[in-house]
Amino acid sequence: MSFLPSLRRDRRGAAAVEFALALPILVAVLGGMTDLGLIERARGQLAEAVDAGGQYAVLTGTTATAQSIETAICAAANPISSSCAATGSPAVVVSATAPTCGCVTNTAGTITLTAASCGSTCSGSATAGGATAGSFVQMSASYTYQSILGINSKVVSKTITEKSWVRLQ
Repeated sequence: MSFLPSLRRDRRGAAAVEFALALPILVAVLGGMTDLGLIERARGQLAEAVDAGGQYAVLTGTTATAQSIETAICAAANPISSSCAATGSPAVVVSATAPTCGCVTNTAGTITLTAASCGSTCSGSATAGGATAGSFVQMSASYTYQSILGINSKVVSKTITEKSWVRLQ
């Protein structure tokens, strides 16, 4: 019986037990913070990729094709994932439209392109692309981030989408 009281007073190994109890919480918090940082990094790289597609479209002009713009976006999205395409199940999904003449309007945050002859006058007070109809390209890219820790996968799995419109003329 004298063994139990001496065992209660013995503090050897208490720090190891406390550390073992706190470690899962510490790993979950640090993993979550890392995931959030990586999500923001991916969002920035995706935005740069869509910007690169827009830059390509502007430099190429009205001869740009949807496929060539998508290729430019994929080339710039390579730091996020080498799996990039417009169809199938890639990690980065891209889409672009061929240059289309029209008037762009922004109604309550929704951008729409109304077909019109290039150079004609756009009507309406909410004309976002200028008073004259021009050639526009719409681009988008999306990426689904997967958590680095399996325990956060249900909480942190997030699809990031970046969109852009470019006026070519």
